[in-house]
Amino acid sequence: MSDPIYYSFAAANESAMALKTFVKISEVNNLSDARYCAGMGVNLMGFQLDQDAKHYASPENFAEITGWLAGIEFVAEYENTSADDIKKAIVDYELDYIQVSNAELIDSLAQQSLPLILKITIEEAGSVEAVSNLMKTFSDQVAYFLLESNSEVVYKAHIMQEIYTLAETHPILLGFQVSDENVLDLVDNTALKGISLKGGEEIRPGYKDFDQLADILETLEVEG
Repeated sequence: MSDPIYYSFAAANESAMALKTFVKISEVNNLSDARYCAGMGVNLMGFQLDQDAKHYASPENFAEITGWLAGIEFVAEYENTSADDIKKAIVDYELDYIQVSNAELIDSLAQQSLPLILKITIEEAGSVEAVSNLMKTFSDQVAYFLLESNSEVVYKAHIMQEIYTLAETHPILLGFQVSDENVLDLVDNTALKGISLKGGEEIRPGYKDFDQLADILETLEVEG
């Protein structure tokens, strides 16, 4: 896409389109992202619920955004909140999944009714072997494993191939090294469950420059 997309609420489609793979959108913080992504047919939409998060979604903010949407499931995204505090907080939200980065919370949170997503940051795990061990340990308690990277490093092909091999036995959502240029190859030639993208900032209320997010979603759009 040569020019950025500027999206207005009035342009929202009433019925969602279809995408060629499972897609999660993380860190949603505005209605422009939410309506655009829902209209494109994404599967999961995540909101940061740590109270000190940059894009913290209060129960009121969450309700204001999600009240416009249909046909999509919502994820509570937590980085540094305790299991007890998570259990207390989620009663104020209409949620479908809980995502955490701290694997030590899984046992406690698995006792409640919502399915879990474990976010694993490659650099923090240290190696693909460590990632594999986490997946084996929590495979019976986690619905999806979200793999992300905190760096701008482009991982070599053999490392990515190890991740694709893990995807043959674990439900992995890939959240790094995904672009409009390689996403169809990922869909067609790996066993990845899907991909994960991040929301962004509004230009002004109701208008949004979606850049790469829109490029990827449009590449995945099913024609017809």
